Amino acid sequence: MTFKQISPPDYLKDYVEAFWISEGTRSATVGAIADGRPGIVFHKTDGDLYLNHTKKLSTIFLYGQTVKPIEMNAAGRFRMIGLHFFPHVMKLLFGISAHELTDTCLDLNLLPDTTGKHLSNRLIDAETAKEQIDIISNFLFELANKNNITMDATLYFAVQQLIRSKGNVPLKELHRQLNVTERSFERKFEQYVGISPRMFSRICRFQGSLHQIQNREYRKLSDIAFDNGYADQSHFIRTFKEFTGLSPIAYKKQIHKAIPDSPLTIKT
Repeated sequence: MTFKQISPPDYLKDYVEAFWISEGTRSATVGAIADGRPGIVFHKTDGDLYLNHTKKLSTIFLYGQTVKPIEMNAAGRFRMIGLHFFPHVMKLLFGISAHELTDTCLDLNLLPDTTGKHLSNRLIDAETAKEQIDIISNFLFELANKNNITMDATLYFAVQQLIRSKGNVPLKELHRQLNVTERSFERKFEQYVGISPRMFSRICRFQGSLHQIQNREYRKLSDIAFDNGYADQSHFIRTFKEFTGLSPIAYKKQIHKAIPDSPLTIKT
């Protein structure tokens, strides 16, 4: 099975962080954990694609923030093409409150007009992954132009500060810098990002610790806790298990299944 990430075209760099492609010749499970980014997945499989072995997923779907760890189970030969949006752009592009899709997904064929159905048919007919990425890219570009998107500078600044600090910027300091009340800040954040600022901060901090584990940039677990602003090692371990379903030690034992700098893991 193969996996690779691809930079988006320049005209999408305000909206899309990266595309990814995963292909395999036999059944596999792709796991996903919290990383602060919503996205889209298109799949073409011999069988079907299921969420946590129970829910059959549509051919192309939009998903929101992932707080609980999930698995996507592909039956037989498959190709999956996905993309990671920046945390705050889902509502801008699709007009959907991001909070409605937290820990769930939406069949793009169910969009109010026929856009999703048309997109799905074109993707199924395309032969190569490159063609499919180009089709999705053009779809998003047309969507952005149609919606005449204007970025919210306040929200963009807040999201970037939290990411760069690995979730360690005090929220009260952000309220002060942006001259907004705590309630209005939380309301806007949940509407556009899909989760509370506090939860997003926790995910950013967790992602910092995950990066250290994946890249083996530590000597002991307490180093990771200290580097990422956790109160102590126990707090770090509890948070890590909450977002992955595994302790850091258990995760290390299967780290060969993790994809570097990605929230995805692969089991075949």
